[in-house]
Amino acid sequence: MTFKNNKHAERFFNALSNVNIDSIDRELMATVFLLTSYKRIWKQFEKHFDEKNGICPAAFDCFEPHNETEEAIVTAAYDLLFCSDCINLTDLTDKETIPDKAFLAICHAIGYIRYGFDSESNENPVKEIS
Repeated sequence: MTFKNNKHAERFFNALSNVNIDSIDRELMATVFLLTSYKRIWKQFEKHFDEKNGICPAAFDCFEPHNETEEAIVTAAYDLLFCSDCINLTDLTDKETIPDKAFLAICHAIGYIRYGFDSESNENPVKEIS
């Protein structure tokens, strides 16, 4: 897996261990991947996480982004989890709408949904990106 940094990986794996997420639910895992990419985002969503229902849609309505990156990541997480279309392909081509850091995280999340999360044991499962 590719994480933004070690802190992102730590938040992601802690979230998975704190809540029973079935690895078959790739959309939910990809959503958690996106929401744990930034500490500030995850702090606002972790308390809205429910083992039975995932993340409450109302939690997304309450989120106040500080910048375009946060807005893009949270919007993409919502899209992936609830199969909505707030972000479209044209948005992904626009660097102002989807900043590079958000674009990279979103692309990784989409890849994880398509191909699955690497469950093989690696010496270092974290590949940091800048």
